[in-house]
Amino acid sequence: MISELIESVNLNNTKAHITGLLILKNNHFFQILEGESQKVDVLFEKIQKDKRHSGIIKLLDTEIDGKIFNDYNAGKFEIFQKYADMKKLYLYFNWIKNADYLPAKKLIHLTTNFLKHNS
Repeated sequence: MISELIESVNLNNTKAHITGLLILKNNHFFQILEGESQKVDVLFEKIQKDKRHSGIIKLLDTEIDGKIFNDYNAGKFEIFQKYADMKKLYLYFNWIKNADYLPAKKLIHLTTNFLKHNS
């Protein structure tokens, strides 16, 4: 079931030009969506209405210039299931930290907290 979900998420997000990431850890999901505001809002509403999901919490909703994940993974939506796959993400986070871009710092903080508390 998860593999079908991953395939569908990748296909739909690519079509909608939505970048970001999805981390699956201990049956918890952490997702970052970025793209055209209307498309992201429509996708988030769809996720909220999906009966497979529960306990959805929006941690951050902000408009930014450009896309933080546009240069990551060739701009494709990335899905992580194993901690070993996170190395590339941490390298990317270190790279964007140097840009001193506040929204990126918030995303890094939220992502690392999720990983710390779901190990």
